[in-house]
Amino acid sequence: MHLTCPKCSASFEADIVTVITPGSPACKALFAGELNRPRCPKCGTQFAVDEPLVYRDAETDPPYILYCIAPPEDGNTEAVEREIDVMATDVFAAEGMARPIVRLVFSVPEFIEKIAIRHLGFDDRLVEYAKLELYRNIEEPKLSRSQHRLLLDYSHSDDKNLYFLIYEHDTAKMVNAIQVPMEEFRSLMKSAREDEHVAMELDAAFPGCHVSADRLL
Repeated sequence: MHLTCPKCSASFEADIVTVITPGSPACKALFAGELNRPRCPKCGTQFAVDEPLVYRDAETDPPYILYCIAPPEDGNTEAVEREIDVMATDVFAAEGMARPIVRLVFSVPEFIEKIAIRHLGFDDRLVEYAKLELYRNIEEPKLSRSQHRLLLDYSHSDDKNLYFLIYEHDTAKMVNAIQVPMEEFRSLMKSAREDEHVAMELDAAFPGCHVSADRLL
């Protein structure tokens, strides 16, 4: 990609990744915060290049594809959800592959979280459902629907607890953490597998590819 340094305005070319696969160097760079951060050859300034990202795992059954794009200016995501879902389905159909699980996010932190959830073997709908329960049960100001966002702390979850980090919407600063007993989460996972009503509730809560507790608040 042809780039212009934001500091000295020098022009140069750099390799920018837009498609990420499991275990790839790009995936490792993403989690290290180093993906698409070229350094200007003239002044040495390093800066982030924001491009739409795709995480694609064609080795699972069904395949999985995750998109990260800028949010719509009007805040209405329904049209772009339909477009993404159809496009992903068409891409896999053209390659003679099964219809994938399709997910859509609108920020890099959410993109990383979705990949981490998948690596942990969790259903992201259950993780978002757990977030929803936290919003419902924890009173303000510790957790505010209007001021905070929850992200899974995938680096510290263990056999006893599932941890969530609380970030301020305005500053993107991490301000606190909450834990959910893993026993409760496993019980939810078991109910989703065995209880038809719970499965139907999840389908009703998250009908499209934008699976997020925030949209239900």
